[in-house]
Amino acid sequence: MVARCICEICTCGRHRCPHNKTNVINKTNQPCNLTEYTNVYKQHPMVPRESFKPANEAMKGGQFEDATTQRQDYIKHPIEKPFVRVPDQYKKPVGLMDNTTSYKKDYIEKRGTPARPVKLDGHRQVSGRFEGEPTYKSDYKKWDMSGRVGPVSNADAWEPPNARFEGQSTMHHDYMQHAQPRRALMKPVEASRMSDQPFFDRTDYRDSYIKHPMEKRFVHPAEGYKPPQAAFDGQTTFKRDYLGHIGEKTQSFKPEGVAFQSGAPLEDNTTNRNDYKKWPMQRPFYHVPEQYQPPKGSMESDTTHNTTYRQFPIQRSLAKRPESANKSRSATFDGSTSYANDYIKWDMGQKNMPIVRDEYHPTNAPFEGMSTQKAHYIAHPQQPLRSFKPDNTALQSNAKFEDGTMYRTDYTPKKIGVCPAISLDGPSSTFKFTEVDNRGHRVYQPVMETIVPLNAARQTPNKLTMSVA
Repeated sequence: MVARCICEICTCGRHRCPHNKTNVINKTNQPCNLTEYTNVYKQHPMVPRESFKPANEAMKGGQFEDATTQRQDYIKHPIEKPFVRVPDQYKKPVGLMDNTTSYKKDYIEKRGTPARPVKLDGHRQVSGRFEGEPTYKSDYKKWDMSGRVGPVSNADAWEPPNARFEGQSTMHHDYMQHAQPRRALMKPVEASRMSDQPFFDRTDYRDSYIKHPMEKRFVHPAEGYKPPQAAFDGQTTFKRDYLGHIGEKTQSFKPEGVAFQSGAPLEDNTTNRNDYKKWPMQRPFYHVPEQYQPPKGSMESDTTHNTTYRQFPIQRSLAKRPESANKSRSATFDGSTSYANDYIKWDMGQKNMPIVRDEYHPTNAPFEGMSTQKAHYIAHPQQPLRSFKPDNTALQSNAKFEDGTMYRTDYTPKKIGVCPAISLDGPSSTFKFTEVDNRGHRVYQPVMETIVPLNAARQTPNKLTMSVA
């Protein structure tokens, strides 16, 4: 049998190892959710802090002090003008500039040997003339291209095979197919993992919940509608209370539109007239151009065009527009058209004539206060609308609550097994404590007891009464 930890023995999910320390030497890839903080830390009672927020109440009595920290601690110091450095003025050096530099002094011109050509010494030109025949001329044979070149192959030489075509191509004969194993599928298995352990449906709510009796709900009695006893006289609050405008008319602040009249002379003294001083000004210089003087003598207007051009007799082009034919006719205009000849005007009669109504003449009798609405109006009894709000009869009923659901009728309770981790250190435990591993887990070894009769034990004293796997 394999040794197991409390985390593996537990079947209800509530039992875990009490300690899980940090392992530095033998590290494993298994996660450890428990730390030293959960074992050493002690929870202390927490007292809530008092709020330092001032109460939101207005201050009563006293005067408002406007003395602030800035007004009390501020000391006014004299302000000095910041120091500004004045740069030195440029002074031109005396004398002439010597253009000699260190490069001209230290540089010594050297003469180098001329560069030799990279051409090989053994490659020399022959002074004599080459007399010989190249390989191209000796091997090349000129063919006679005067005649037409016929086809190289014979068209009638090919004969179809007499054997029957089996359907096998060269690729099928020469290609060798190699057996390749199928690659393993990298896709994870999507099958659901089934567990053989019974479902543990016990929760803290089911174990700790206490059902308390509920008090009877207070129902506020609804007040019925009470119609008014007095009959409706047709008067509204606006008609009763409104008495029109009361008070004097608001006076106008608009000035009177009368022209200002005065016998005093108009004062035409302005700031410009009092403060303006007339300065003497000179007339600006204006350049007068010289007058045009025509040249003396007469101008010869003879040009090459006037001397060479000859005038030919040209006839005026006649208009191609035909003369108007209405000028020669004296007959009357015939205004008859197809529409005027074929259109028949129907007699519409007085069906669509406008209705002429009599003019309204108001009566001269005074109004007695009885309108048509008051005379013909018939008051009907009005019933209030029915409320569609659901009543609370279900909450007020004393009948037994019907709690029969499909879950209660169809659910089959399953047997809940006892977790073996509850009695690990007890006398009835089937596990024996072995060690504490390097991660702090308590490891237990399962022990299986074998019941042996007393006679069989005496006959076989060498046989163990307990076997440890």
